[in-house]
This record gives sequence, C-alpha cells and structure tokens, in this order.
Amino acid sequence: MSSVTSGIMVSPNICSLTDKDGTTILDIGRDRIYSVIGVGSLVWKRLASCRGGVTLEAILEELSAEFKEVPREQIEIDVERLLGGFHQKGLLKSEETASGRFAQAIRDMACASFTFLSRITIGLLLKLRFNGLAAFFGFATINLTLKTLGFRGLCDAVRGWPVSSNVAHSGREEICNAVDRATTWYPKQALCLQRSAITTCLLRQQSIPAQMVIGCRKIPFKAHAWVELDGQVVNDKRQVQEYYKVLDRL
Repeated sequence: MSSVTSGIMVSPNICSLTDKDGTTILDIGRDRIYSVIGVGSLVWKRLASCRGGVTLEAILEELSAEFKEVPREQIEIDVERLLGGFHQKGLLKSEETASGRFAQAIRDMACASFTFLSRITIGLLLKLRFNGLAAFFGFATINLTLKTLGFRGLCDAVRGWPVSSNVAHSGREEICNAVDRATTWYPKQALCLQRSAITTCLLRQQSIPAQMVIGCRKIPFKAHAWVELDGQVVNDKRQVQEYYKVLDRL
C-alpha cells in the first residue's frame, strides 16, 4: 500500500454511505457489512468519491491539512494500516494489469451490447402486451448479467437503462403484477435484487422513471433492494424507507 502514484479504488461489488455517524460499507459479493468511524470514515469517503481512484499521497495531503497537530509520519502509518485492512477484507480493487484492463473493456462492451438487445426484446414483448413473458425474460437477463458481469455489471446495466419516450402500453400496477407472476414461474429463486432490477427496467421501458434503491441495516444485518417512483415505494412496503439506510440509487 506504499505506492504514491497508483490510484487506489473501491472494489466494484461495494456500496457505502457516509453520514454523521460514520460510514456503512456493504459488500454485496460476500454478503457482509462493515462500520467505520473517525479517520477511517474520512479515508473511505475520499476513496468512494473518486471512481477513477485516488493516490495515497492525495489522501495524506488532505488529512495533513485537516489534522495539522498530528505528525505526517503518524498519519501515514495510520492511513497505510487502514488501507491494508480495507484491502484484506476485499473492499479495495486490486491493481489491474494491461490485460486486466483490456478484459474489463471487453466486459463493458458486452454489457452494453447485451443491454441494448435486451431492451429491444423486452420493448417488443411489452408492446405486444406479453408483460409476464417480458418479466420472465427479464429475470433470465438479470441472472445472466449477475453470473457473467457481477453485481457492478448489473448496477451499470440498470443505471444505464433509459426511460423510453414511446407511448406506454401498461401502467405501474400491471408491470408489478407481471413481475410477481414471473417470480412464481421462474425456476430459480428470485431475490429482491433481481425483482427490483427487472421491475425498474420494465417500468422505464413503459416511460415511467423508476429508480432501484439498495439499502441495508446494521442490527440485525440485512441488505435489501426496492423500487421507488417520485420518492414513493412501488414494489414493497412503505416502511422499508424507515428500516434501511440508502446506499445507492440506480
């Protein structure tokens, strides 16, 4: 962790939220939650705010300016210890080689192409009023995305799914009912993440600007996903907004 020039980046399977109580970090891939306070929270907030990575030197300069009474050597020791702990827990992205970056570029292109083809297929099925079939196809699409591109690939796909400008053929309730029906037909268990992802995409395909929300609570630990429209919960109980801290909106 002593490199000054290379960027330190948060792992793609991580969501986090920093507030007055510190930072809550959710590792989707490992189904774990961490709580960080004090300097650790400040360091993490800096890391999470820079998707392209931040250098160790930049972190040290920022903390040295804020904690002028603390020797620079002590700050460096503390920060390297913190970063080492983050890295050991898998919260930081390992340094990529040129081949790794090329593979990531290929995955990004595949995700974009796959999402484009999925939008065409789902849009056609919805236009024909085959809502249940569109939802079933959506579940297959979401699960394939998770298997091949991981959680971050799924988030990118949902985040990049545009709100259609075409005339809607179905309303919010019809789409939610179609997803519920497809859940019973689909051969694999459909968790809240998959249900919320496909509900969001189908609603956007119907010109409804829905958002998928990812949240978590500490005690007892539980991660959850749901769909909102204009701040109102669409596919779950209204109380989820009270029970869970919002980590990300897609």
